[in-house]
Amino acid sequence: MKKISEITRNVVQIAVIGIFLFATAPLFAAGLVKQSIDTTDAMATLENFDRGFYTPQVLHLKPSGGKPIEKPYGKLLHLRAEISEFSSNAWLSIDTSGGKRDTVRGVSQDLTEDALNVLQQTFDNIRDFGGRVIVRICYDPWYNGRSNVTPAHEWVLKHVEQLAPVLSKNTDVIVALEMGMHGAYGEMHSDTSITYDRVAEAVNLMLRNTPPELKILTRTGNYSAKVLGFDNWGVDFHIDGEKFAEIAKAKGDTMYRVGMFNDGYLGTQYDYGTWGADCKTSICREEGVAWLEKYSINTPYGGEALTTASGYQVINTPEFLAYEGFRTHTSYLNIQWNNNLIDSWKKTPFKQKDFDYDPARVDSLSGFKYINDHLGYRFVLRESWLSDTVGADGDFNAKLRIQNVGFGNLTWNAPVRLAVLEDLEGSNLDMCPMPTYYELPDVDSRNIHSRTISIAGGDTVMTFDGNNEVEISTKLNLKGKGSYQVYLKIGEIEFANRVPTGIGSCGEEQPAAYLGKFYFDESVTSSAIPRALQPRNIQKQNAPFVQRERNSVIVRDGEKRYKLNGAKILKK
Repeated sequence: MKKISEITRNVVQIAVIGIFLFATAPLFAAGLVKQSIDTTDAMATLENFDRGFYTPQVLHLKPSGGKPIEKPYGKLLHLRAEISEFSSNAWLSIDTSGGKRDTVRGVSQDLTEDALNVLQQTFDNIRDFGGRVIVRICYDPWYNGRSNVTPAHEWVLKHVEQLAPVLSKNTDVIVALEMGMHGAYGEMHSDTSITYDRVAEAVNLMLRNTPPELKILTRTGNYSAKVLGFDNWGVDFHIDGEKFAEIAKAKGDTMYRVGMFNDGYLGTQYDYGTWGADCKTSICREEGVAWLEKYSINTPYGGEALTTASGYQVINTPEFLAYEGFRTHTSYLNIQWNNNLIDSWKKTPFKQKDFDYDPARVDSLSGFKYINDHLGYRFVLRESWLSDTVGADGDFNAKLRIQNVGFGNLTWNAPVRLAVLEDLEGSNLDMCPMPTYYELPDVDSRNIHSRTISIAGGDTVMTFDGNNEVEISTKLNLKGKGSYQVYLKIGEIEFANRVPTGIGSCGEEQPAAYLGKFYFDESVTSSAIPRALQPRNIQKQNAPFVQRERNSVIVRDGEKRYKLNGAKILKK
């Protein structure tokens, strides 16, 4: 119990005992009881800061250390940590007056302890701020887009080895490492020293020197393919091919550590050169999307969305993201680039129906809100079955149906716990029940997967709707008799369900998903027999899915069908 005052403490305790003694106990039924809970997506923008729109911020590291970032610009930060002063090829100042005054370059040297300490202090400040970070290490001075700044290759490898311990220490706040140690903006272009072999050697060295929790991304599919061991990707990078299966088997879980960031996203059908037009010498969009569809399940993917280049196909629409975003599991985008595109999304109504995101539910649903709310994962508790009664042995069982309606998945292993607290609903007592937490190590939060979209012929069909069944079995340590509330906590992640109010909780257990109630009686023995959820095939029959008919995407929800513009299609 959380006391309100020392004076009322004993009175409160006596009153609670009285409530439990005189409460009417429910019938002791074996099995699980379906709970009456709000299973609707409230359509709120959630404060889960390991996904969504990020804010960029530059950190300039110097041999003397420099100044750490004291206050991050946003809860999801794109940290552009540049080490230009440690590269003899980086121009720190340039004479623009037309004279012949000397310019200043960096010096290729080991990263100093002072510089690494500033990087560590920045991570500490991000952690204290309650945020998460996407890290990009680059040699571009102040992130200004200067070319040919990468030092000699042996220095890149030394810097990788020196950075690895700091990155390894901070995987709890790092969403992903964008391996930007080559080229302007850290984007692996505008540098004559760049080769696929050099990039692959540096990335693989970072992989060997950091833990599995650290996801490492390159700029394009070609670079990632080289890292993974594909030398002839125009021929071999086909996810259903023999060579792909051979390499995937050899790499094992490393396949899920390597991904890409896309800073030309949606600007053209080739994403400004991210994907090749010539499938024989590069990875085409469909091949790359098929790879991301499978291997970015647990690896972040995102970048910068751009306006459409003149003469190219327009694909940078919320409706296109509502299709491809689910295939690529898009996790994050830059809030500042491209400003014109972001502004257009804010002004564009989103008229498509996508599960609970129905324009009919709100006065104005913008494309930006839809994208912002669906980047990364988005969990909605759809069904909850709990033990009716828990006895002296403490056996508690539950079966849940959690739908992930976001584009992507949770890419880190967030701890899963139950929060159990006394149910004081209807009480007028001025008190708060304090939760007791129970760890659930057998529940892997990364397995709450988003929808799967498959292409067969000319049709695009949702083959998995994001409904995941989660089984829970644990022992509770309770005394006496009484009713209890139970919540599911996945890290500090917010669920999309509306937060319940007026049920006797003071919010100590939040953020969490309210699962319902059970009765405890230490005078009986639990004999709960799990009652099966609705059969999977029935769930799928009733679940919405997307299909493409003559290049027009149709959303079907039960017997209802909608076009992209939200117009209902009448049954023939």
